[in-house]
Amino acid sequence: MANHQVYVIWTNPLFHDSLRQLLDHQDIELVGSASDFTAAVEEISRLHPDTILIEEIAEETTTSTFMKIVEKFQWDLRVVGVSLNDNQLSIFQHAQQTVGRPEDLTRLIIQE
Repeated sequence: MANHQVYVIWTNPLFHDSLRQLLDHQDIELVGSASDFTAAVEEISRLHPDTILIEEIAEETTTSTFMKIVEKFQWDLRVVGVSLNDNQLSIFQHAQQTVGRPEDLTRLIIQE
């Protein structure tokens, strides 16, 4: 049974499809996704996921999106920006990791 719920905010369909494949793990449940920010906020409010993955397009836009999400939701939430262009994960806590293997993203989500 999955014990980590993930929601994905995406722009590019290839990004969305790639993450769906990367997140195929028994401890992770993809509870929803949207390419529209307003629709995503409504679904996130209803679903209360543990982790939100956001496709990074431009750093300043992503930072603004992170801030809006963190201010809006008050539960323990991990917000992760993912860029497939440069293999980078940007964790909202201002840490940064390089993804070397698909398992790195899974490990980031299920870590306690």
